[in-house]
Amino acid sequence: MSLRFVIVDDDISICKIIAHIIKKNNLGRVLVECNDGMAAKDIIQETTPDIALVDLLLPGQDGIELIKQLKELHSKTSFIMISESDSQSMITQAYQSGIEFFIHKPINVLELVSVVQKVQETRKLKQFMTIVSNTTAKYLAVDGGENQSEPEVPEKGRVNRVFSDIGIIGEVGVKHLYQAMKLIYPYVQADKSYQLNDIYCQLSDQTGNDVKTIEQRIRRTIAKGLHNLANLGLDDFYNDKFQTCSTALFDFKEVHTEMNFISQKSSYRGKINVKKFIEGLLFLVHEN
Repeated sequence: MSLRFVIVDDDISICKIIAHIIKKNNLGRVLVECNDGMAAKDIIQETTPDIALVDLLLPGQDGIELIKQLKELHSKTSFIMISESDSQSMITQAYQSGIEFFIHKPINVLELVSVVQKVQETRKLKQFMTIVSNTTAKYLAVDGGENQSEPEVPEKGRVNRVFSDIGIIGEVGVKHLYQAMKLIYPYVQADKSYQLNDIYCQLSDQTGNDVKTIEQRIRRTIAKGLHNLANLGLDDFYNDKFQTCSTALFDFKEVHTEMNFISQKSSYRGKINVKKFIEGLLFLVHEN
């Protein structure tokens, strides 16, 4: 599906550059180019683009405030912020407002194309989860919940390939991660909520390990994956494995934070989200 874009920047030349990159690399089509923060709010609401590229500093209102307002209105648009600012506090505020990625000016073609592709992967992940949930719900409604076959468990080989890609295949917690994924998969299929502690308790009954040990092993393994992925991104930001896994398995702002920690630009480490990791893992193994 072709992506639909809105570009918001008070520098007309920047808008033209971004629009040209989008067209030349067949990323989608630009619906509107806008130069004012106040006008952009109405435009994005009316056109509902897939992706909006928004400058940090805008006349009328800044990009952070614009995105906050649109997020409060439950906008489904994905936001990429563009700016000359190197301020870590401003970048942090931008991520907190709800952006997917932050791109520095001057615009780098490879970076812009890469970031747009990563946002597209994130959107596909969300759509995948919705389709799985809706399909399962329809099936249950027709079948009445009876004579249901067990949901197909993702093939272990595919899962291990993802573990290998982020350098955790030999970690102790990998076994528990795969077992947890098998337990969580039916909940995702049926669009049912679940508590991780309940999953850990089931694993404890299955393996004989105590709940706390299982949780710690899983979290340490995922944290190791985040660290390895951040190192990969520092070495080669455009690496395919980094591009795919940094958005599917983690919040990219946390990958960015871990990269800053490794580079000694920050004393804060990136945080992990066990549910996002496992549900993202399900998406990756189905995609492949």
